[in-house]
Amino acid sequence: MKSTLFKALTAHLAALMIFVALAFAFCSPVLEGKQLFQSDMMHYKGMQKEAADYYQSTGDLPLWTNSMFGGMPTYVIYTGPSTNKVAYLNQVFTLCLPNPVDMFFVLMMGMYVFLCVIEVKYWIRITGAIAYGFATFTVVSMDAGHITKVMSMAYMAPVLGGIILAYRGKYVAGAVLTALTAAVQIYNNHPQITYYTLIMAICLAVAAGVQAWRQRQLAAYFKASAVLVIAGILAVLPAMDNLLIMNEYTHYTIRGSQSELTLDQKDKNNKKSGGLDIDYAFQWSYGKGETFTLLLPHLVGGATGEKLSTSSNTYKALTDIGVPAAKAEEAVNSASWQLYWGAMPFTSGPAYIGVIICFLFVLSLFIVNSWHKWWLVATTIIGILLSWGANFPELNNFLFYHLPLYSKFRTPTMALAIPQVSMVILACMALQELVYGDAAKAFLQQHLKMALFVTGGLVIILAIGGSVLYPFSGPGDASFLARYSRMLGGDAAAAQLLGALKRDRSAILRADGFRAMALILVVFAALWYFLKGKLKATYAVIIVAAVTLFDLFQLDKTYMSEDNFSEAAQLANYIAPSSADEQILQDKDPYYRVLNATTNPFLDANTSYFHKSIGGQSPAKLWIYEDLIEHQLSKNNMAVLNMLNTRYFIVADPQSGQPVAQRNPGALGNAWFVKAIQWAPDANSEMKALDHFNPKDTAVIDQRFKATTGVFTPAADSSARIVLTKYGLNQLQYTAQNSAEGLGVFSDIYYPAGWKAYIDGKETPVIRVNYALRGLKIPAGKHDIQFKFEPATFFLGRKISGISSILLLVLVAGGIAWSLRPSHVHNA
Repeated sequence: MKSTLFKALTAHLAALMIFVALAFAFCSPVLEGKQLFQSDMMHYKGMQKEAADYYQSTGDLPLWTNSMFGGMPTYVIYTGPSTNKVAYLNQVFTLCLPNPVDMFFVLMMGMYVFLCVIEVKYWIRITGAIAYGFATFTVVSMDAGHITKVMSMAYMAPVLGGIILAYRGKYVAGAVLTALTAAVQIYNNHPQITYYTLIMAICLAVAAGVQAWRQRQLAAYFKASAVLVIAGILAVLPAMDNLLIMNEYTHYTIRGSQSELTLDQKDKNNKKSGGLDIDYAFQWSYGKGETFTLLLPHLVGGATGEKLSTSSNTYKALTDIGVPAAKAEEAVNSASWQLYWGAMPFTSGPAYIGVIICFLFVLSLFIVNSWHKWWLVATTIIGILLSWGANFPELNNFLFYHLPLYSKFRTPTMALAIPQVSMVILACMALQELVYGDAAKAFLQQHLKMALFVTGGLVIILAIGGSVLYPFSGPGDASFLARYSRMLGGDAAAAQLLGALKRDRSAILRADGFRAMALILVVFAALWYFLKGKLKATYAVIIVAAVTLFDLFQLDKTYMSEDNFSEAAQLANYIAPSSADEQILQDKDPYYRVLNATTNPFLDANTSYFHKSIGGQSPAKLWIYEDLIEHQLSKNNMAVLNMLNTRYFIVADPQSGQPVAQRNPGALGNAWFVKAIQWAPDANSEMKALDHFNPKDTAVIDQRFKATTGVFTPAADSSARIVLTKYGLNQLQYTAQNSAEGLGVFSDIYYPAGWKAYIDGKETPVIRVNYALRGLKIPAGKHDIQFKFEPATFFLGRKISGISSILLLVLVAGGIAWSLRPSHVHNA
């Protein structure tokens, strides 16, 4: 008994060592101290810089930041240490490995755990783990810096494994695995991936229910379901420090309630989704035909900007046009070519799962007889249909408006995380059935040939035939023509270059086809010789694993090569101040704002690294600010920029093109008294009033706040003033002086879920003025004013999280101990 357990543990340890070795082999630059350059993580540095610095200097949790969009909660950026003890498990499961080695490892480990649950053989588990860990979709996501997405994907499979254990009657083991892995997934905080995991879990539960009904075991099914519900609750509770406050915050963001404005109804069906605008949410929708990139990565060109070689048609066209050979070589190696011609605006790479996995997936449809096949096929189809987004409006528009929480998410392409899980599992089940199953050899030979004909036929039709029949024209071709027409001095030269690019698109697809057929034939031969008794089972499976690894490893290097890694010091200094930044930083006033006009300010977090920016980058901007951007800031309304205390503009010098700083003399400062109120009957009128108004003298207020202010005429004498005396992220202090009762306008963003105002220690209602700012009715005389950000929901969530995460860990430890009792292990 002990020797069997030791042997199993040794085998598992060896598998984990293989995963670590493979991860380091792929990310070998980290052994030299280099780090992966991840664009989104660079933006993240800018997003959280002010909040992180505040925590380091004060020790207080930063709940608000003024570094982006005029001010916003930090809940989606940075709040300091969590009370959720599950954070320790996140470190344990990744073995504290460096990024991105840790992500590759935990992805492989997660799939390996699931395959252990369904009891496939050792080398098949390794094969499935490799396929899942190195799927191109996750590699591209890692390279972009989508860390929470990848880490959440790592726990999709083991969560499903725990559910299967529970339905198999192993209630304690199932509950422990489900609660543990679900808790870590939720901790990693990518709700969209967790949502997809829930979809898969529901499909699994339905299939298990049908199976229990057929076997007349409904009592056990309901018992297991009850256990799983409890496990799910235990998994969710530790994340309440995040979930409760995000639920509150979302109501005020573009992912929650719709804007109050009806000036521009983008929703053609004139419906309210209670979430994102549907056009925005479905912007990255996979094309229907594009789905076959699961089989052929360059079906629609691969990534938007892939490198070409000097043997490419594009290089030849450049030299024919007259571009010097050295310049042409530099151009084709610059990764700036629009090779991608699919349905999305652009992409960093395809959702390629591997030709061998696709081949084995097709085989599974013929030979796998388990009830698991049906929920896995169903989830595969569901994931693909969801990924089509706007390209399948008949289904996805309905789901967007009616499926709970679905309208909170964007990027339908992300749904391909579902088939990445289900197809790998089915491929492994097919390999298990073919190599270790009980089916007749003749049956297996027949269907192995059928899988070859189906998969190979698809490759030939899509790649070889497609390279002749496809137009290879994409939505980016018009801008390509316009850009190169200017650069090359004529439309004819640009058209010649685009024609060459199309031929390169065709050639790359054709090469994909030949490569895919060669890999399929190698695996087919190995399995065929096994069925003929000429190759041992272990060797056949190892060949499948090796070909799978070669396939994915080689292609992944296109999207994450050694060139993607940089010296740590270089990354640390990536966001270096420009001369304009340095000029502005000479101003030691703690609180003013900056607009960087040299980039798209509302997709830029780098400016926030140094300044309190009018712009920024966030997936969850406040609705009132989004409205302000769309209706005022995008039109450069100086009155609105002034009321936001925009003291500096960063613009391009017309001579050198370098960024320079311009001071704005019209910036109104942190706060001021106005002399008049313009009451607006509704939000539309309030926004329109900002088109032409003088914010220094007049405040525009929605009439709903009359109940708060009462009817009064504000006054401001020549010496009236409001001065900032203390700046902090969670607290602002002012002194106000006015001879009469007045209305103070503060250049701070209005957010009612936590900001409270006190005049001389007495709480005073905060009024929304000028659609997005805070206002206070201030009595005559001299007063101390204090704003405090005290979101009660945040602190309640932290208490629940701290207690429940400890309870979860204790129960999990107890469950593991109980499952490992000698008598229990022996009986199992």
